[in-house]
Amino acid sequence: MSPYIQKISAPDAIRSLLPRPCGTYILRYTTANDDVISLIKINDNSNEASSRDNFIILSIRVDETIYKYYIQHYRLPCIVEKMHENTSQLLDIYNQQQNNSKTSAFTPLQHELILPPEDEDWFLDKRHFLDIDFNRIRKRGAHNQGISTAIWKSDKQNDIKIFIKRFTKDNLYFRHELSLLKDLCHFSIVTLYGQYSDNKFSYLVFENSGESLESYCPLKTRLMKTKMRFISNVGFQISYAMMYLEKKNIVHRDLTASNVLINSFGFIRVADFGHAIKKEEGTNPLGRLQTTNGVNRFQFRFLAPECLPDSKQKGATEKPIVFSQADIYARFSSKSDVWSYGILLIQLMLDDPSMPYPSISDANDLPQYVKEEGKIHPQPSECPMDMYLILKQCWAYEAKNRISFSEIRDRMNALNTIFN
Repeated sequence: MSPYIQKISAPDAIRSLLPRPCGTYILRYTTANDDVISLIKINDNSNEASSRDNFIILSIRVDETIYKYYIQHYRLPCIVEKMHENTSQLLDIYNQQQNNSKTSAFTPLQHELILPPEDEDWFLDKRHFLDIDFNRIRKRGAHNQGISTAIWKSDKQNDIKIFIKRFTKDNLYFRHELSLLKDLCHFSIVTLYGQYSDNKFSYLVFENSGESLESYCPLKTRLMKTKMRFISNVGFQISYAMMYLEKKNIVHRDLTASNVLINSFGFIRVADFGHAIKKEEGTNPLGRLQTTNGVNRFQFRFLAPECLPDSKQKGATEKPIVFSQADIYARFSSKSDVWSYGILLIQLMLDDPSMPYPSISDANDLPQYVKEEGKIHPQPSECPMDMYLILKQCWAYEAKNRISFSEIRDRMNALNTIFN
């Protein structure tokens, strides 16, 4: 029986293959995510046209102990007009490479997974999730009721390590984060597997992508070169993820070291999309990003000048930052994320990463320092000038004058070469 080319999204293929045995595969049409996802492998020997429409995607469940991730994707070249004549020939391209390989780089295909129509709600069976303890990780966000590590049990696969984030019932932030993450599929963005609920709470289930980047601070190595090599590598990966979000018209708005995860292999994942917004007319749920009294709370130490309120007057009562819906849409952009990115890298050079601008003890003084006086974060003693010059470009006062994430990626790649 010839394999079946399925019309499913890359995220749905990933979460469906995850609990399956190694070698389980899905043959699917390309999607908008597939021209940027980092795991795609191109057959360099193919003479076919390079248009995305001339490829079919083969997604395979692989051994994570060998590949360092769970799902591998391959682009298989094809002629669009003939792709349905004999789909088994598409797999021959992969099998030939697998047979010719002298290593274990190509997983043998075992079983094709045919999926029903995509479940738009992404519900998971909570009976498969074990070792849940929301007291184990002492982190509760402003809009969730805690995070727990857990195990996803499957009789056909090794235990899968996961994170579970808990929300109160009918939480607007839960629905907002679920809606955003369902459409994201990128190696350097945290992977959402699905959701479930009980009588009291709603839950989001994520890939366990390691510890927060902030927990690595202060960096223990004494060698400046080693430290800068780590920071430039992390900076490269984060900028790559942020380029993807920019392409998807998503502004993160809470890009800090505590919201970036890093695993034992040094791979990072940008996480925590509770404050993120999708800047597209007619699709941006701005009202959902406010608390019941219309207040928005952000961390002043990471905000660009255009996102900060006016400085407080002497003797005035301290109040949380309040923006109208129109202000939220206008003030926050990919360039305000660039500013936050620069502060994030500074965190990796501080003894106390939770407190950028260490000389300013009261965060409510930041609007005057940054917005009114136009000052930027001082150069840390262990920050070489090559790095600081890039950070200064992240902190141009006018958003339009800031460096782009694409330029940052290239600069970080160059720095990584210098420090190697």
